[in-house]
Amino acid sequence: MGNSLIKWENIIKGAISRSRFIVTILSCSIILVPAGGVTYGFTSIDPYLYSYLVSVSPDHTANKSSLSWMYSALMSGQAIAMITGGFLERKFSTRSITLCGVALFNINLFLMYFSCSTVFSLVLSYLLAGFTLGLMYVTSLVVGLSWTEKGYHGILSGILSLGYGLSSVFISPLQTLYVNPNNFDPTKNPVDGELIFTQASVLRRVPTMFILFSIFSAIIQIPLSFLLVKNPDIPRPETMVKCDHVVDMFRKPRFYILFLIFALNKLPLAYIGSYAKIYGETFIHDDLLLSVVMGLCGVFNAIGRPFWGHLHDRYGVKFPLFALCIATGLSILASYLSKFVKTETTCPVLFTISVWSSYFCCTGNYGIMPAAVIQFFGEEDFGIKYGIIYLSQALGAVLSSIYTSFIPFWMPLVLSIVFTCVVSALLSLMLRTTETLDDQARALLNNDSSESLVISKEFELHREGALELKAVKGKD
Repeated sequence: MGNSLIKWENIIKGAISRSRFIVTILSCSIILVPAGGVTYGFTSIDPYLYSYLVSVSPDHTANKSSLSWMYSALMSGQAIAMITGGFLERKFSTRSITLCGVALFNINLFLMYFSCSTVFSLVLSYLLAGFTLGLMYVTSLVVGLSWTEKGYHGILSGILSLGYGLSSVFISPLQTLYVNPNNFDPTKNPVDGELIFTQASVLRRVPTMFILFSIFSAIIQIPLSFLLVKNPDIPRPETMVKCDHVVDMFRKPRFYILFLIFALNKLPLAYIGSYAKIYGETFIHDDLLLSVVMGLCGVFNAIGRPFWGHLHDRYGVKFPLFALCIATGLSILASYLSKFVKTETTCPVLFTISVWSSYFCCTGNYGIMPAAVIQFFGEEDFGIKYGIIYLSQALGAVLSSIYTSFIPFWMPLVLSIVFTCVVSALLSLMLRTTETLDDQARALLNNDSSESLVISKEFELHREGALELKAVKGKD
């Protein structure tokens, strides 16, 4: 029992007290709560945004499918910001980058009071929202992991993003409670038949919701921004030009395998987040139950991240990633098959468990992948490297839009999602978790420490000895 307890001195890197370490990690996580509210709160405010767009439109119609571009813009902006933040971190302090991201994030939220009248302006606003929250996300990871010793990067990656995943539990109900406090039901639009909210009390609260959200967000984020300080024992490069070790990442097959797995694993998360409730409504006629089920998904979103990250710390990347992909596919399949369970009580129970399990598994990617990047490509310029890998999320968002556009039926859609999970699982088995001598030598060339030079000389002697031995055997 005593051996299983985590020792703080094994986790904390550098001269920092336990209390300061805890405060820093919690600050990195909590500052992402409002940012996650924009991402995961999108599904809860989507019906109200659409209704408001219809109300201000001259012909009282709006293309509902065009709203999907807002989520795509959000994911694209976040992916671009992850790389940008990594480069900025070479020149500026993480505190400065975070303060800049927080300021722009909340100013943009405030201005959405004016931009929520057209789809085009909303797409631009969500693009900027994604970019600014991406800056906060990458600096939180960089700061938190800089204070963490090797062997604990997985579980800390999950804890650092825990606030981002848990946000939907708090933010989404607050948004719904403010916009629709009387719990009005939508009615059919006489023009195109789409369900919309026509109550004036609901519609006039949609723009003001962004103002209140920006104030709430600023109160939380601005004080915490000053606490996001990177470990001073890790030197920051003096120039933004030298990125040999980043370029070297593209020469390794494992980079492309990780990138593709991360992109494919975005599909089941996008499916379960966007369509689980819609599918559940086809056979579970209890909207309150479905709302509770989807609301509590945020809890499993949060706890799944450190759980799978911890598995990475214990067993490396291959086994946890394979298990995650298989478990995700089985959970998605179970959520579909729950419709065909004839027992009245078992049907919703199976659906609930499978949806929560899907979230628990899908979000584990965000605990495993940051640690995998450090394991395979090193800690130096982690922000840039993880930002490049994170571009796969934008690709995954595009792929999920294609899936849902061209596969309109539930069974083929679910089977295609399960198939991508199987492909990801097979790809994870292709990951080579041990480095060859050439990999080690290339890594040493990017390190100027005297210890590395000594090891480099030993490596060269070892290589020369192997060549001489091979030549002798050739003569014999």
